[in-house]
Order: sequence, then structure tokens, then C-alpha cells
Amino acid sequence: MRARITTRWLAGTLCVLSALLLSGFAYAEPEGSLPAEGISPAEGSLFAEGSLFAEGSLPSPTAWLEKMGGALRNENYAGNFTYIRGSRFDNVRIVHVVEQGRELERLYNLNGDVRELYREDGEVHCYHPMSDLSADVLADHDVNIGPFTPAFSDRVLSTQNLYKLAMQGEDRIAGRPTVVLTVSPRFNDRYGYRVWLDQETGLLLQSHLIERGKIKEIFQFTHIEVGEIISTSSLQTAIRGDTIAHPLALDVNERKEKPVWKVNWLPDGFRPVRIQGNRLHFTDGLATFSVFIETSGRAPMPDLATTEGGTVVITRRHQKTGRQITVVGEVPVRTARRVAKSVEPVIY
Repeated sequence: MRARITTRWLAGTLCVLSALLLSGFAYAEPEGSLPAEGISPAEGSLFAEGSLFAEGSLPSPTAWLEKMGGALRNENYAGNFTYIRGSRFDNVRIVHVVEQGRELERLYNLNGDVRELYREDGEVHCYHPMSDLSADVLADHDVNIGPFTPAFSDRVLSTQNLYKLAMQGEDRIAGRPTVVLTVSPRFNDRYGYRVWLDQETGLLLQSHLIERGKIKEIFQFTHIEVGEIISTSSLQTAIRGDTIAHPLALDVNERKEKPVWKVNWLPDGFRPVRIQGNRLHFTDGLATFSVFIETSGRAPMPDLATTEGGTVVITRRHQKTGRQITVVGEVPVRTARRVAKSVEPVIY
């Protein structure tokens, strides 16, 4: 019950994190990025003669990630994928069409509440049936698609001082041959990834979010068609009757207020991307988390630590002020707990 109350209270936060993911916000590249290491081609493998890459080149994790980002932006594709996060299981259909230089995309939730996401380039809107409209539906509908976004590859490539890249052989997903890459943190205060990319196009077909060898979240296509001619009529809504829509895109660069609270400890590489009074958002370029300080005077929640897949929620009372501090985002529990303990009011 406590975890459920916390999730509802923080629904806006989860939607913020989802908007960052879906809008493909481009973070500034940290200084001191290290080059990724390639691997030697195995005889008879994709990296040998007949490779997709230029003759004489050595396909590296960096090259594959660049190809992944290009495929997600430029290929036409349609299919069904599953996303497993803790006890939550989402089944989603996606249709992606590139028409006259524009990206058009619709995601259809196939289980649970009826909702759809429609994207035109960087603008994302969430659609609900008017007949199903309720406070709970609008408050508790965070959308996660793991690293299935061009922003993922862009962010990994710009944060190679924080993550190590490596090739891990070949596999097969949804009936298509794939190559496997790992994105491992150089420090133990954040998550890593294992990703499966389509050998023909570089499109992401499966991913695992990993903490110290343990799988926290799984994204996987069960069926997909890539490179086919897809009509824009395939992007039409499947919701019957009247709908209500609201935007998910967010300008995370906006800073309108002076910070009222500060975080005295951050994991290496994390930096603020949005600070507004009692709301602070941070990223290392790949992972994100947010800090909220309750100032409304509502009854405080008990101190707790809970996770749903790779998303952690930590709440604690500030010893001196009695304010409730909440950290939510894509970092391990012990990292979030240390961040929460370091929060202090700003004294001007």
C-alpha cells in the first residue's frame, strides 16, 4: 500500500522521466570522453567479408551504436514489443514512418489502460478515451520503452568516460540475426545495458537493464517488419469514440527559479539539467534521476525505499527542517539513498 501511494504521488515525476526519454533530449557531451574499443572479427562472422560496413573498416561498438541511432530515426518499421519492469508487463505495438524528412510514430498499449502515444519529430502527445477519463488514469500512466530511442545511442556515445562498450557475439531475436553489445558502467553507482541489434539495419530488437549482473528490466520485440513500405494510414488511432490528449514533451533546459535546495553529493558524471525551487533533475547523459522536496505541508509519508524494475523511489525526512525528501529515477537504491542524505537547503 505504501509503495502504491508513493507511485501515485510521484506520477508526475515518472511522466517527466518518460518525456525526457521519448523526446530524445540531447545532453551536452561531457569532457574527457574516451574512445571505445573494438573487437577482432571472427572468421565467418558478420564482421568478416560481406559486412555492412565499409571494406577494411573494423566494426566497433561505437559503429554499431551509431547505426542503431540512424535506424531508429530513418527506417520504416512496425511490430510488437514487450517491456517488463518488476511486476509490470507492457505489450505495445509501434508503427514508425519516415515521410518527406519527418518522423511519424504511434505506440498502442495492448494491455491495461487504453492509451496511445503519437509523435511527430520531437513533439509527443498521449491519448486516452474520453469515456475512461479519471484522475487515476491521468495520474498513473508513466510510459517506459527502455533504450528504444535514438537518444540512447547518442547519450552512450557522448558518455564513454562513464561506460565501457564491448561486443558480445551474435544471437537471434524475433527471427532476425543480431549482434550483442554491452554498455557497462565504469563505476558501481549506476546501471548497465546489454543490447541486441539487428544485423541488417542496426535496429534495437532487445535490451536488458543490468545491475551487477542482475537483470532489472527487459525490452524485446516479439514480431517486427523493417524496411517495408508502411502507409501513414497505419498511424491512425485505434481508440473508438472521443479522446483526450496531453503533451509529454518537456523543455528540460528551462530554469526559471533560483534553487531553494541543493544536493551535496552526486555520482561521478551526474550534473543538473533542470532546477526549479524544490525540484531538481540530474543526468550523467544516459541515466536520469530527480529530487523533490515536499513544501506543501501535506502529511508526510514514512521513510521507504522501493523499486519497480530499474526505477527506484527513496523517501526520507530531513533531520533539521522536517521536510520530506524524495529521490526517484534510474539509479541503484544505495546511490539514491546517498543522494537523499546529502540534500540541504540553500542559504543565501
